Amino acid sequence: MAIKGKGRTRGRQPVRAPKRGPVPVPVPFFRRRGVQIVAAFLAGSLVFWGGVWLTNGLRAQNTSERNREQELMQRRTGAAWEKLVATEVGTIGQVQEGQPPVILPQVRTIVTGLAQKTPQDAVSTLQKAATDAKKAIDAIQAYQLSSSLSDKGFRQGDVLRFLSARDGLVTSIQLYREAALLGVLAAGLEGNDRSVAIARAEGLVSLADAAVLRFQTDQTEALAAAGIIRQPTIPGA
Repeated sequence: MAIKGKGRTRGRQPVRAPKRGPVPVPVPFFRRRGVQIVAAFLAGSLVFWGGVWLTNGLRAQNTSERNREQELMQRRTGAAWEKLVATEVGTIGQVQEGQPPVILPQVRTIVTGLAQKTPQDAVSTLQKAATDAKKAIDAIQAYQLSSSLSDKGFRQGDVLRFLSARDGLVTSIQLYREAALLGVLAAGLEGNDRSVAIARAEGLVSLADAAVLRFQTDQTEALAAAGIIRQPTIPGA
């Protein structure tokens, strides 16, 4: 009896691919935790440094505006003082930019001439010069220079330069005034007393000239501190 199926070759089963497990879906780049942490850090840094930059910029702008306002106030203060000097000195002499002022020139002329004789109207001219000088001195001293300089951002050295210029100007005018009054006295004297009085008057004129030069130096530097530049010029140029 034959065995069913004996001798028949059984075919091999086809090889099956291994079963695949579920494949995880990759997380988008910008949703990755590490990327988000780095992005948050960078964003925070940008906000911080942006705030610093903005703050510094606003501070610099405010500082620049304050500096401009301060410079404007200083120029106005210097210009007001310069105008006063020009006005008051102009009543007793001449003011030319970049040069020392000419103050009471008639005093020098008359005092020098007294050595020879008493010029006509010498006494009245000298008396008027002394009176006009007193008015100019009073006007200059009445000007509130110290108050005008306060709270304008001037350094202490700049303030002292303004005050030194004022004092030098007042001193020079006062010396010319005293020379004029001494000239009036000399005109009524004779002999050695006259010569001594004239010499003394001439000495006062020389001291006044020196005071004018000091004033010019201080005035130029004071105005420069206020942003007003006055270049020295050569007389007659």
